[in-house]
Amino acid sequence: MIQQNYKISSIDNLVDILKSKELTQIEDYKSLLVQIYSAKNTPQWYYLLGNCIKAAFPSAVVVGTSSVGEISNGRMYTSSTIISFTFFKSSSIKLLSHECSKGQELDISNAIVDSLHLMQTEIKGLLLLTTPPQIDAMLVLNRINEKSTGYPVFGGVSADYSNKPKAVIFDGNICHAQGVIAVAFYGDIQIEPYTYLGWIPLSKEMTITETDGMIVKTIDNQPAFSVYERYLGLKIEDEFFQNVMEFPFLIKRDGQTIARVPFGVNKHNGAIEFHADIKAGETFRIGYGNPSTIIDESTHIQNQIQGFQPEAIFLYSCICRRHLLQHDVELETIPFNKIAPTSGFYTFGEFYAKGSNKYLLNSSMVAVGLRESIQNGSTHNIKTERLINNQQLVDSDQHQHAQIVSRLVTFINTTTQELEEQNKQFKTLIEQKNQFLGMVVHDLRNPIGVIQGFSEILGNRVDDENKRYTQIISHVSADMLNLVNDFLDISKMEAGKLELKKTDVDYIQFVENNITLNRMLSSSKEIEIKSDFQLSSQTIAIDSRTITQVLNNLIGNAIKYSKRNTTITVKILTENNQIITQVIDQGVGIPKNEIKNIFKPFSRSSISPTEGESSHGLGLAIVKKIVEHYGGSISVSSVVGKGSTFSFSLPIN
Repeated sequence: MIQQNYKISSIDNLVDILKSKELTQIEDYKSLLVQIYSAKNTPQWYYLLGNCIKAAFPSAVVVGTSSVGEISNGRMYTSSTIISFTFFKSSSIKLLSHECSKGQELDISNAIVDSLHLMQTEIKGLLLLTTPPQIDAMLVLNRINEKSTGYPVFGGVSADYSNKPKAVIFDGNICHAQGVIAVAFYGDIQIEPYTYLGWIPLSKEMTITETDGMIVKTIDNQPAFSVYERYLGLKIEDEFFQNVMEFPFLIKRDGQTIARVPFGVNKHNGAIEFHADIKAGETFRIGYGNPSTIIDESTHIQNQIQGFQPEAIFLYSCICRRHLLQHDVELETIPFNKIAPTSGFYTFGEFYAKGSNKYLLNSSMVAVGLRESIQNGSTHNIKTERLINNQQLVDSDQHQHAQIVSRLVTFINTTTQELEEQNKQFKTLIEQKNQFLGMVVHDLRNPIGVIQGFSEILGNRVDDENKRYTQIISHVSADMLNLVNDFLDISKMEAGKLELKKTDVDYIQFVENNITLNRMLSSSKEIEIKSDFQLSSQTIAIDSRTITQVLNNLIGNAIKYSKRNTTITVKILTENNQIITQVIDQGVGIPKNEIKNIFKPFSRSSISPTEGESSHGLGLAIVKKIVEHYGGSISVSSVVGKGSTFSFSLPIN
C-alpha cells in the first residue's frame, strides 16, 4: 500500500500532480482510492476534480466531501482542497452511493447491506460518508452494524464552513446534498480504528426530560436553551453554534463517554437541535476540552496505532477540536504522519464502529490504520516524541494558547469537584431534613384532624356562649392542618418526589370551574372575580390536583390582599406554544424590594391581608415549584396601593 497526499490550488495544479513521477511510477497496484476533502461545496468543483482524476486513473474509486478543515500529511489546512491517493497492491474496494432523504435511512442502509452480501466476500472495513442534518446518520450506522460480520465502520459527516446545511458528498460522478456513500475494503487488508475524546465534564449533572427525534425540548423540565443561558450567559439571538461548539453535552452511554454538540436553537421555545441521536432520560454534563488531556490521549492512540504498523492513516476529527485548539490542533495530528502518511478532514460528526461499540460521535478524533502487510524495520519511539511535545507545550511561546486553556480547565474542574463534594454533603442534610419533616408532619396531621373533628362535634352540643370557643378551636385547627399539608407538599417537592398524574383537560373550562368555586370566598368580601379568556378552549395535559393548588393559592392570595368592593381578573392567553394564566388584582400590592423574595419559603411581605386572614408564607413557594415541575415559569409585577399581577405559563404540548 502506498499513500500520497497533496494540497492543490487549481485544476492546472492537479493536472501537474497527476503527471508527476510520484504517481505515474506507481505500478502493479490492484485498486486505487482517491479521497477529496475540500472547503468548497459547489458540485462543479468536484466534477472538475473527478474528471481530471478519472482521465489519469480510469479505474480509480473517487469519493469526496466538503469539510471545515483539511488534513494532509498530518498538517491542518483551512479553505483548501486536499486530495489523497491510496494505492492498494493486494486488496480491493467497492463504491456504494445513494441519494437519501429523511425517512429513507433504513431503506438505504438495507440496500447497502444487501449489496455487500451479494459480493460474497469477507468485508474487512467500511468507510462511511453522510450529509447533515437532513438524515439520521445514526440510523444508517446502526443498521449497517447490525447486519455486519464484525468489520469496522469509520468515516465522517460532511461539513460546511458556513455552519449551514450546505455540505455535500461526492461519489466520483454525482454530488449528494442528501446522501450516503460507503466504500467497502476486502482482500489482503487489515483495518484498525481508534477513537478518543479529551473533553472533561465541568457542570453539574442534568437530565434530558423531553426530546423530539434529535431535538431536545427540555432539560430538568426547563427549556433546553436555559442551560447555555445560565452557564455561558448566552442570549437566544446570539450566534448559537459558534458560541457552544466547545461546550458539548457529555453523556455516559454503554459505559462510554460520548459528546453531543448542539447546532441550532429554536428561538420560540428554546429547544436545541442536534445532528446525532440523543435520548430523553439520559443524564449529561456540559464539558470542555482540555488540551493537555487531548495530547495525552492522542499519544496513547499513537502508541497503539504504531504497534499496528499501518501503511496509511485516515483521520476524522470534529470541528470542535479545531475550534478549541486553533493552530495547536497540529500537536495531535502531525505525530500520526511520523507513523504513516496521514490525511483526513474536520467533520460535523465521526463514525466509529468496532465490535459491539457503534457510535456517531461529536468532538472526537477517529484515527484509522490500514495495512496490507507487516512492514519490516524498527518502529518510532512515540513515547520519546511525546516528551518533546509535552516540553514544547509547557515552555514554548508557540503553544501558549493550549497551555493557558489547560491550566484554566484544570482550575475549573478542581473547583467543580470541590463544590460537588460540598453539594453531596448538603444534599444528604436536605434529605435527612425532609425525611424528619415528613415524619413529623405525617404524625401531626392525624391528631390535628381529630381536634378539628371533635371541635365541630362539641359545637353542636354546647350552648351559644361556649360555641364561640369551639368555633375558634375548629378555625385554628383548620389553619394548622393546612399548614401541615403545605409542609408535607413542599418536603415532597424538595425531595423530588412530586408525581404528576396528567390527563387531557379543557384548560379554559378547568379554570372557569375553579373561578366559580373561589367566588364563594370572594363574595364574603364583596369582591368580583371576572374572566378574560382570549380563547374559547385549549386542551392540555395537566395533573388537576396540582394546578388546582396553583389557582387556589393565587386567587386566594388575591382575595386576601384585596379590599372590599374591588375586582380580580383571571386572564388566559397563549404565546410561543405556552398557555399563560394571569391573576390580576386591585389590592394592596407588594413593595418593589420584596418582590425578589416573594417565592421563597416562609417569605412574607410587610403588607398584611386586608381583614386579618392567615398566611404562613409557603403557598407561593409551592406554586413556583409546581409550575417549574411542568417546565413552565411564574412571575409577578406589582405597584403598592394599586395591585399585583401574577402570571404563570404551562407548555401546551
